[in-house]
Amino acid sequence: MKRPDNVLTAVLESHGGRCACHGACGKTHTGDGEQCNATSSGKNKPLLAAPQTPHATDVQNAAAPLKELRPWCWPCWRDALAAERARANDQRTQALEEMQIGLFDVDTDAAA
Repeated sequence: MKRPDNVLTAVLESHGGRCACHGACGKTHTGDGEQCNATSSGKNKPLLAAPQTPHATDVQNAAAPLKELRPWCWPCWRDALAAERARANDQRTQALEEMQIGLFDVDTDAAA
C-alpha cells in the first residue's frame, strides 16, 4: 500500500472527498444525512483536514491525531471554529465571574 503524500490526502482517502460538517457551522445542510456536500472550498481551494470536533485553540487543532481529522470546506470550518471559540470564551467568562463572587461577599454578621 502506497503511503499518502500528505495528511489531507490520507484524510480524503479515509473519509471521502466531501466536507464532513453535519451542522457544527450553524447551517442546516441538505445533503445526505444533513452533511455538507462541498467537495472543495470554492475558488479552486481544496478541502482541509481538521479535527472532527473543532477545538478552541489553533494549538489544540494542530495537535489533533490523524484519526480525529476529517475533511472540511473552509466556510464550514471557519464558522464551526468561531462557534467553538465563542462557546469556550463564554465558559471562561462564566467561570471567572463565579470565582469573583466570593471576593466581594461581605459577612454582614461580622460587621454588626
